Amino acid sequence: MATITNQDIINYYDLTEQHMRMFWKLDESMGLHYGIWKGGTKNLADAIVNNNRILAEMGGIQKDDKVLDAGCGVGGGSIYIAKNIGAQCTGITLSAKQVKSANRYAEKNGVSDKVHFEVNNYFETGYPDASFDIAWAMESMATAPDKKRFLKEMYRVLKPGGKLLIADIYKTSPYEVSEHPCMYDMLHHWAISDILTVDENKEIARQQNFEIADHFEATAHVKKSVNRIYWLSVLGMLGTKLYELKNPKVSASSKNHYKTGFGQYHGYKKRLWEYHLWVLKKPI
Repeated sequence: MATITNQDIINYYDLTEQHMRMFWKLDESMGLHYGIWKGGTKNLADAIVNNNRILAEMGGIQKDDKVLDAGCGVGGGSIYIAKNIGAQCTGITLSAKQVKSANRYAEKNGVSDKVHFEVNNYFETGYPDASFDIAWAMESMATAPDKKRFLKEMYRVLKPGGKLLIADIYKTSPYEVSEHPCMYDMLHHWAISDILTVDENKEIARQQNFEIADHFEATAHVKKSVNRIYWLSVLGMLGTKLYELKNPKVSASSKNHYKTGFGQYHGYKKRLWEYHLWVLKKPI
């Protein structure tokens, strides 16, 4: 599988933000992630916000906590936490465009005084040791080419007793992505090099001295989101083909983005990936 660079990640998110705004209720949910359909969820925006609510409740975030939103996207997690809990949040992303969008959403939601967004790399944040009570990784750890390095930096910046909250996709077994074309399409076109299995996640967490404080498998609860992405990709494929007729020099990312929707759908149907939420705790 081709190496994914930081610039690839920036390009992907900058390119697709407008698509997410049109088709993934971005202005309502501010989330670039799967929605969890649980407890009578009625619509997509609520499902996406559910993911924030459930992970925040699992982590027991308090008003006085300082939160690092590591891979913050357009700021949805930070804004949810600031608005509903009152905690101070720092959101970091590789994309300057996302920082601008996050600041705009923060102002719209009246929490600009509780959130700060900046361009930064979650491998090397530059923050002092033990700076945060909570580190938040909403579908951002998967993008890390080196998951161990990510966990090491999160452990460093967390205070003793602090918690790393993760929601993400995981392999169901330790296969090579190249063996499954649907998984290659899902991951590569989402600017992801590879993902862990659940057991691998547990092992690297143990290696970094994290304790598993809570865990929830939400695979069944993202099914409606998986199906919705699939049907949006059908529309996207048709739109892409028509666009190419008028614009032959369209970028590879634009031409192939719809393939992620097909890949994630077929990978889900074949039980090649799962969805899990974690609370990893740094010992006191």
